[in-house]
Amino acid sequence: MFEIGKLEFLKAVIHVLNVENDTPLCSTFEVDQEDSLTFGFIEAGLNSILASKDMKWGRFSEADSVVKASCNILSENLSAFMDMTKEISYDLFKLMKENPSMPSGDLLCVLFLMDDVPYLGVMKYNYKTFLTRKVEAIRDGQSISIVRDSSLFATNRHKADEGFVVHLMHMDIALLDKKYEINGDKVNYLKENFIKCESGNSEKEKLDIFNKVTKNIEDKYIGEDLEKKAKIKKAVYDAVMEDGALQVEKVVEKAFEENDEVRHIYKEALSKAGIADEEIEVTESSLKRKYEMQKITTETGIEIKIPVDYYGDDTKLEFVSNGDGSVSIVIKNVGSLQS
Repeated sequence: MFEIGKLEFLKAVIHVLNVENDTPLCSTFEVDQEDSLTFGFIEAGLNSILASKDMKWGRFSEADSVVKASCNILSENLSAFMDMTKEISYDLFKLMKENPSMPSGDLLCVLFLMDDVPYLGVMKYNYKTFLTRKVEAIRDGQSISIVRDSSLFATNRHKADEGFVVHLMHMDIALLDKKYEINGDKVNYLKENFIKCESGNSEKEKLDIFNKVTKNIEDKYIGEDLEKKAKIKKAVYDAVMEDGALQVEKVVEKAFEENDEVRHIYKEALSKAGIADEEIEVTESSLKRKYEMQKITTETGIEIKIPVDYYGDDTKLEFVSNGDGSVSIVIKNVGSLQS
């Protein structure tokens, strides 16, 4: 694994992979070193891959691939950059032609140093379709109309749609992948069909797995007990606020400290899912959206959002069981009301 640091760009090139053509349009020349706009765009793309919660770490598998062979050659001879990027482009283009679900795009390839170590970055920017005007010369004038145009449309800090960065000495891979239909199945094609590597889960995937396992446990063993559900959310919220990340084992212990049986079942389920010992990064927006509040909806459609900190504090919140089987919710010590 590696972290993004100060970049020293050595070479860069852009190849056009438009499936409406018979072959890729490969640039004959590298990007000019004085082209600050293009290199600024490339730097933003590299940062977007390494900072993405969808990025996962990988290593080449034993299977052969053009990317693996190209990286091995580059690790010995950096001057082979242009030839290797063309090889990569032609191989990816072939895969795209065979699978119509994969969109056309421009492939930005860059060779750079971080801490004197060489890296290869490959980023694909998929084409977007927009309406634009078309000016056409006719006789002694011109005709102007609206047409559809599919091409690279981006700001100078646009994020890469998909791509990878390879440490050319250790062959660690930072991978940002998307799923497309390949031979009838939706797969992460960069990982499985192009690079052919093995990888762990991304931070987003780990959090999704944690949430899925947690929901299954809630459905089977907690039911509609709002306080117990809120206790799990509070355990996550407190862990992230204290440690800066979701430490799975710590959350399990805190959420079910009074229920050994469910805690053991929860641990087993997380272990089977492969995340029992993980430390998961949770973005501020995800923390606020998923764990800061507990939403309650009554059978009449009334919705109440309650901070998870209120649960277990009788000075702020109380659930009162009524004799007829209904429940009253008492929110205490309210300073002011707003509509």
